[in-house]
Amino acid sequence: MPLRDGRTMTVVPKSSVPGSPLSGPSVSGSSVPGKANVGSKPGFSYAGRGSLDYGPPPSATSTASFRANKVSASTVVISVRGEIDLLSVNAFRDYLSSQVVPGRTLVVDMSDLEFMGMCGLSSLSILATLTRDAGGALALICGRPVQRLLRAAGQESMFDCYSSLEHAVGLGETKRFLA
Repeated sequence: MPLRDGRTMTVVPKSSVPGSPLSGPSVSGSSVPGKANVGSKPGFSYAGRGSLDYGPPPSATSTASFRANKVSASTVVISVRGEIDLLSVNAFRDYLSSQVVPGRTLVVDMSDLEFMGMCGLSSLSILATLTRDAGGALALICGRPVQRLLRAAGQESMFDCYSSLEHAVGLGETKRFLA
């Protein structure tokens, strides 16, 4: 996955990172710009036309997985599963940031997220700034963990949260306001 500076990201098990006592995904650079190194680096797999899986499915050794699917010329839906915590936040932030393109609408579907810590909220704030600066838009599909975090942090009004993918991509009119 190409980053803004031209590098690409791959996911490798932390057990292969020297000095790491933990197992799970870690982000490292790839020397092949624009290529996910399918088959040569663990962690990437093509899920279908216009989409790319990032990281292994959530398990005891990995805390999050991300999948981007381009639903129109200017809209990308990023599905997030698992937990956004200290082990996964850097990959989460980097992956979301790599999807920012001028004029693009990003829909981050966090309805299947099991946990999100404050570090995840910081990443969403960065993403909101990046998309706004690029002339794009950001919409969130918030599950209970994200709703609770936004409410506890007093950040409900900072993000557009929707109840479903259809509403978030403009097929519906109902915005979900956090109560």
